[in-house]
Amino acid sequence: MSDILLDEETRSGLAALMESRANVYRLLSRCFRSEVDEALARDIAEAFTFESDDATLTEALAAMERAAAAAVGDEQALELLAVTFDRVFFGMGPLTARHAFPYESVYTSDRGIMMQEAYAAMTRTLREQALVKDASFTEPEDHLAVELAFMATLADRTVAFLAARDEAGDAAATETVRQSLAFAQSHLLNWIGRFCAELVLAATPDGEESFYVALARFTARFVEGDAELLEEML
Repeated sequence: MSDILLDEETRSGLAALMESRANVYRLLSRCFRSEVDEALARDIAEAFTFESDDATLTEALAAMERAAAAAVGDEQALELLAVTFDRVFFGMGPLTARHAFPYESVYTSDRGIMMQEAYAAMTRTLREQALVKDASFTEPEDHLAVELAFMATLADRTVAFLAARDEAGDAAATETVRQSLAFAQSHLLNWIGRFCAELVLAATPDGEESFYVALARFTARFVEGDAELLEEML
């Protein structure tokens, strides 16, 4: 992308790409926000679409879809997913169980605890973008669900800027893509790999193709690949 007027074909292609990115980030945010319920399981199994040449992504997504499909209409399967969610992300259950706490501060602060520099930086970033965390979500601002939702919001804004079909809109879209890459580099890429590796270990007792193992593999590769894509665009 560049700070000049884009042609319609380029603009349309970019808008479609940004819409796809936003949809993926929204889905991932929802997966880390709360337990898998019937609606989410059905959405993943029947409605969500994503195309990629990356085998890691397609294989992980296929495993997520299979696990979600198995949970549709099955209260016991949904309950097991909820138990895993609470055990892995909140430390509920056996003391010997492995955990993967979804907070940037845990992975980037010297003491490995919550509400540290990353939390303050994330709070400042939301304020600078005139955004606030959903009040119904009581976790801190550096929770992974919030960071993924922020990426979705920036992608949505890019689509809106492109819709103006003028030089100012194209320039604003380019700047928003720059902001997206900067955020990925200064926040998500600092910890997503380590977090997802721990999530794989923590969720593996549920099976090598369990929903959260597949989610971890998909999330890590998607975020890393998305940052590479944004960098190539600029």
